[in-house]
This record gives sequence, structure tokens and C-alpha cells, in this order.
Amino acid sequence: MSEANIVDITPFLAKHQLPLKYQYLSEQYFVPLAHDILESKKTNTPIFVAINGCQGSGKTTLADFLVTWFSKNTSLNSVALSIDDFYLAKQARKQLAEDVHPLFATRGVPGTHDTELMNRTISQLLAGDINVPLPRFNKHIDDCVSQNEWLANSTPVDIVILEGWCVGSEPQPLFSLSEPLNELEQLHDKEGVWRRCINSCLANEYKAIFNKIDYTVMLKAPSFSDVFTWRQEQEQKLIAKEGAGSGTMTNAQLVWFISHFERITRENLNTLSSKANALIELDANRDISGMHLISDDTLQPIIFTDLDGTLLDHSDYNTSNVSVLLQQLQNAHIPVVFNTSKTFCEVVEIKNELNIQQPFIVENGAAVYIPDHYFELKPIGCKKVGAYWCFALAKPLSRLLSDLESLDSKYKAHYKLFSNLTGEQISELTGLSDEQARRAQTRDYSDPLYWYGNDDLLNTFVEDVKALGYDIKVGGRFIHISKNTDKSAAQQWLVKQFTHHFRKPLTVIALGDSDNDKQMLEQANIAIIIANPASKKPVKLSHNKARYSQSPAPLGWIEEITSLPCINSILSITEEQTSHG
Repeated sequence: MSEANIVDITPFLAKHQLPLKYQYLSEQYFVPLAHDILESKKTNTPIFVAINGCQGSGKTTLADFLVTWFSKNTSLNSVALSIDDFYLAKQARKQLAEDVHPLFATRGVPGTHDTELMNRTISQLLAGDINVPLPRFNKHIDDCVSQNEWLANSTPVDIVILEGWCVGSEPQPLFSLSEPLNELEQLHDKEGVWRRCINSCLANEYKAIFNKIDYTVMLKAPSFSDVFTWRQEQEQKLIAKEGAGSGTMTNAQLVWFISHFERITRENLNTLSSKANALIELDANRDISGMHLISDDTLQPIIFTDLDGTLLDHSDYNTSNVSVLLQQLQNAHIPVVFNTSKTFCEVVEIKNELNIQQPFIVENGAAVYIPDHYFELKPIGCKKVGAYWCFALAKPLSRLLSDLESLDSKYKAHYKLFSNLTGEQISELTGLSDEQARRAQTRDYSDPLYWYGNDDLLNTFVEDVKALGYDIKVGGRFIHISKNTDKSAAQQWLVKQFTHHFRKPLTVIALGDSDNDKQMLEQANIAIIIANPASKKPVKLSHNKARYSQSPAPLGWIEEITSLPCINSILSITEEQTSHG
């Protein structure tokens, strides 16, 4: 548990009369739940979170904890609403009982809420409105609080939480309503008018509200028989806080009251539990016995990609063709890590053009750069470099230059280091402008060389360089020399950091076009080789099955990424949420 996730909840425990074990529960279950909700918030529009659970299951407490955690750990504004605060006034329920069915005099079931007010309030909050009146209901007096005592939001809300025992409930098939379920229905709803009316409410006005829900949490009781005990404890807390009154109940009254909810509660235990984004299972003592997040069933994709000839066209480096897809991937929380021979200055310029904030790897795995606070904690071994955390895997450039100087002088006439090329030569070889060439020559760890000697001499040179402990990769245009590091080593180090960042298992996707990308591709779960006619030495993998694009960059990159089911499914969900918003 990182320090950023630890909230002093001592006042929170006192407020809700909770034992100290709730601190453990919050760290074990509720903080991961909060993270999962944040990861589900794919766009800048507000997210609507529902918390369902039977009476006494801890819905209100959980909702308040989430609001507390979001306020302490994020810049997002959140608000928790209870469906109970939208109850019709006592007089309105009395009139409903006279006009429709006597059982509607008891608050709680669908039909006893002001759904028009609930729909309007939630819609305004999701629209980003401010000064939205937030209704309140006083259970002690069994009536609505005067509107002049309602609170209102002073800033736009990012996360709207609605908790309630029937939140997210769905109507039952009509045939299932034919027979009474309990003594209440048998004695007071023989004709089924009350239960059919409730079902109709769920199928219409409540459905219009519940259809807005983006994320559902269910606190699942072991069985309906546990509900009375839990609701009894809830009642005792209310009496201890405010004293006995017309809004509190005796045990006999509780049995009568809970019978109103039995049908829908049983249905939710059977059906809603399989549909919830987060299922928190409770035992008879209301302790959490387990939590399952639907997102855990989906692997988290992470994309590592070479740039020249893979993501970008080898001739013009144009980023416009890939900018839309990269934004979609970023919005969907799918990291796209540039793993390239380019320098820090070059990559930063490209990232700024594309408006993306992701970690990246430079100079063929020499160093990893992570945007400041991209992860909750700075990884061990990183140093601060401007707005980034830097983890260096390679020695400084001076070591390489010294070793090259020690080689046979006969080689010097047959290559030039990239840093020694003129702007004109770089432009001719790469198509870079003078400004781009300057960024490319600002190197910290490596210096590619351009070889213009014959192949026989190159083979000898390669052997001599290898004898000094270096590895050599022949890229699309240049020869890359490194020691004890390559793209794959940096990739593996960064994957470990992502493992701590994401709860779910990772799927590593790597894309490259040349032999320089071989190790990076070998280490991936999914390896994609982008067609590049200009590559001097096309990559051939030894122990990993690769996909091959039909088109060169950038079209080949786009076609391959968007055809992957693990990517496509997430982008589809994000598109639906964006349309919803």
C-alpha cells in the first residue's frame, strides 16, 4: 500500500461507529475498488456509480468512504446520493396508498420515490451543472427535509455515486409475479396489484435512471435470511443517534417492513450479482469474504513500439496519421511506450506534437523516462530529470567513444558517428530538418554510426566491437552499439513498474520493423513486425510467433493494433462511454 493511498480514517470510523478492522478492509478492498472506478472513467465526462446492497450491508458507509478517498487522493470532485433521500413525502405516499394500493404507504419499494426529481438531479450533476439542490429525507420523522435545508454542489462533479437497496434492479418476468412470495404478499396483495405496479415502475421510470449507470458495485449478502439481523443493527444505530421516534421500528415492525423488499432483494441476489462491475461478497457477520472485479477478467494491454518505419513513415516522420488512434488509446488507459533509438529531445518533441503523456525508452534501451507522478511512487533507482523520472541502464556516452577510439585506426575512414555528421548529411540520410537534426545529435548514452565501407570490413569491425563487450544491431539506416542493454531490457524493467501500477495481468504488445527490434519483440506476448521495404536487415524471430503487417508504417501499425481483440474491446467500451457522456 503506497502512502498516497493511505487516508487517516479515524474520524471516519467514529462517524460511522465502525471497528478498527475497517481500516484493513479499506486497504484490502475499497482502495482497489476506487482505482477500478477511476480506470473505468475513460473520458473527461462524469461517471455515474451505483452501489447496490440489501438493508444493513454497508452501502452508505462505502459510498462515504469512496467520496473521502477521491477527495484525498485525486483532484476529482465526487458526491454520494442515497436513493432514500428521494422518497416521496409522507402525505404523497399516503395518497398513493389510497389511489393505487395500501402497501405503498410504506416507504422503500419502487414507486415510493420521486423519480422525476431523482432523474433531474442526477442528469444535472452528470451534465456538469453547479448549485444543483441535493434532496434529503429524514427517516426519524419519516418525511422529507425542508428544501431550504438541502445542500448543493459548488463545483462540477466528476463522480456521482447513488446507493440504495434497489439501485440497478431490473423488472422480473410477468409470470414470476403470479404467486405470492411471503406472508405480506399473501395477506395484503392477493391479486398481485402491488407487486405488478412495482415491477412496472422498474421497467419504466426507474429504468430511465438506471440506464445512466456506468459502473455498478454490489454488496452481496449470503442470503435474504441475514437481512433482518443487519437491518436490526442499523435500526439500533439510528435509535442510539437520534432516539426512538415515529421513524424507528420495533422488531415486529422490522419484519413487516423487510417483507416489502424480499422479492426484489432475492432477485438481485440471483441476477444482479452476475452483472455488477464489482461484486463484494459478505458473510453472515457482514465481513467481506471476497471481491471480484469484472476488469480482472480482462488483460491490460501495454504497447511498446519502435518509431521510424514502425509507427512513423520512414521518409517523412509525419505524426498526423496516427494522432487520432494514439489519443483514443491514451483515453482508454492503454499505455503506448515509444521504444526507440531516438534521443530524449527527439521523443519529447514527438510526444508534444501528439499530446500524449506516457513513459518512453530512448537510445535503444539506454534509459527509461517516466512523466513525473505517472506512477504513485517514484521507482527505485530513478533520478529526477526535469519533468521526468529517469532510470538509466547504460553507461554515459563518453565510455563508448573511448572504446571506439581504441579500435584499429583502419576502421575510422569507413564510418562516421551520427554526432559528427553535418546537418546536410543527416538531412540527406534521414530527411530531418536542421532543428530535428540538432535534437537527434543531442545524445547522452549512445552514438549510432553510419557505415560506408564494404561488407567484409564491416564484419571484421563488428567482431572487434563485440570483443570489447558490446552488442551490435543493424537498424534501418544506422548501426547501433550498446553494452549490457537493449530495447528488451528497458522494456522488461518498465513492465515490472506497470505490474505494480495495474491490478490485472498484463498483455505486452511490441511492434518493430528491423533487427534492432528483435529482442523487444521476443519478450512480448504479441509481436508485430511492420513491413518496411527500406530495412537493410528485416527481423526474424527465433522463439516467438509474430504477426506481419501487410502495409508499411503508419497504416500497417494502425491496421494491426486495431485488429487485436484485446485492444478493440476496450476501445469499443470507451467509444460507448463517450457517446453516453
